[in-house]
Amino acid sequence: MRPRLRELPRSANVPRSIWSLRHRLASGRVPSAQAGTVRGMSFDWSADVATAPGGVLKRLASAINRPKKRAFGLLKTENEYVGVIGDDAFEVWERQKRAIHAHGQVRARAGGSRVEVRLVVPPRTRVLLGVFFVLYIAAAIGIASQPPQPGISPQEVGVSVAGGLVLAVLFAAGARSQRADLRAFLDRVLGGLPRI
Repeated sequence: MRPRLRELPRSANVPRSIWSLRHRLASGRVPSAQAGTVRGMSFDWSADVATAPGGVLKRLASAINRPKKRAFGLLKTENEYVGVIGDDAFEVWERQKRAIHAHGQVRARAGGSRVEVRLVVPPRTRVLLGVFFVLYIAAAIGIASQPPQPGISPQEVGVSVAGGLVLAVLFAAGARSQRADLRAFLDRVLGGLPRI
């Protein structure tokens, strides 16, 4: 009795048999994936390295959760990365800049490993940003409705909106900086591994 193949949804775009795969390869009709994508999912950082998944995770584990390095006991001299390493996945972030986390997965492949990393805003940060802007709006309304004019004028609304936009730009610039720092960390730690 032949084993049954697992049913795949039509949207998966996966051939259902070896014959159809062989036929598609021979006819040249297999779509090529873009660099950094797997089944349509894009990654912020990825690499195919000639190291086993365990070796990649050990190298990453040795680069995070180190003791703090401070000048005069107070001033941070370099970015300090902390995180969690699992069996085939990891999460890394900068110790004091927690807005962006690197969620990564290490998969075995022929000749080594594939490391795929997405830089994400964790749910806690999203909630805190929402609470912050709600409090900002409440404070702006409270300040604008103070005497001698209890009404809110268009100028006060404009100043409040401009202040909110400035804060949003500052948050976006901080997130961009953290993304760049995490990419540089990954390049420094995992970029030195031999590539496939």
